[in-house]
Amino acid sequence: MNRFTLLLSLCAASLVACAERSSKQSPDADATPPAPRAEAQAPAVAPPAPAQAVVEAVGPPDSGAMADGTGNSDASTAKCSAMGLPVPPAATGGPPPPPKAVQSMRERIMAAARACDYAELAKLVDEKGKSVRFSFGDGDDAVAYWKEQEAQGEPVLARIVQVLELPYAKQGDIYYWPWLHVTGLKTPEDRKALAGIYSDKELKGMQEAFDDAYVGLRVGISKTGDWQLAVSGD
Repeated sequence: MNRFTLLLSLCAASLVACAERSSKQSPDADATPPAPRAEAQAPAVAPPAPAQAVVEAVGPPDSGAMADGTGNSDASTAKCSAMGLPVPPAATGGPPPPPKAVQSMRERIMAAARACDYAELAKLVDEKGKSVRFSFGDGDDAVAYWKEQEAQGEPVLARIVQVLELPYAKQGDIYYWPWLHVTGLKTPEDRKALAGIYSDKELKGMQEAFDDAYVGLRVGISKTGDWQLAVSGD
C-alpha cells in the first residue's frame, strides 16, 4: 500500500470515530436519562414538626388557666394547709341546720379555704361588714395574717375548714363552730372530737390552763350571715 492509500484509510477511520463520538454525546431527546447511583441519593428527611405540636406535647394548660377561662385565678398556684382535705360524709343527728344565710356563708368559707383562694376569702371577710376578728394583737387584714401564718407552718386554713365541719352552738345572735367554744372542753370525748385539729397534749393543756375552756380556733357567723370571727386564744 502506498502512502496516499494509507492516508485515505486513516482519514476514513477518523471520520467514523468522530461520528460515533458525536452520536454518544447527543442522545435522542426522548431517551430516559440514567437513574443516579443509589449511594448518591440524599436520605429522606421528615419536615420539622410545627411549633404548635411542640406546645401540645408539653401538656395541658395549668390549673390557673382553666379556673375561670382567663387564667386570672388567685388560686391558680397557691398552696395551703386546707388543700386536699377530705370531704366528710353528711352528718346525722346533732343540732338542726343553721339559718340559710349562716349556712351559705359557712359553705363558701369552706370552699374558698379548700381552694386556697385568698381573694375569695377577702371578699367573704368584707361581704357584710369590715373584716373579721382574726387576732387579739395588732393588724386589720385577716387574709394577710392567714397568709403569714400559713407561710410559718400554722395550718390556719385547714383548722377553719375542720372546725366548720363540726357541730355548732348558738350564743346570742352568733353561731359558733365548734360547739365546744360555748360548752367547754371537759371530757375525753370532747378532746376526741378535735382529733386531727389539735393534738391530745395541746387540748389537755387548754383544759389545765383555761379551766376547761376551749381556746383553740373558732369561727363565728351571725344569724344574718355576717362572718364575725375566725380566731384562736383567750
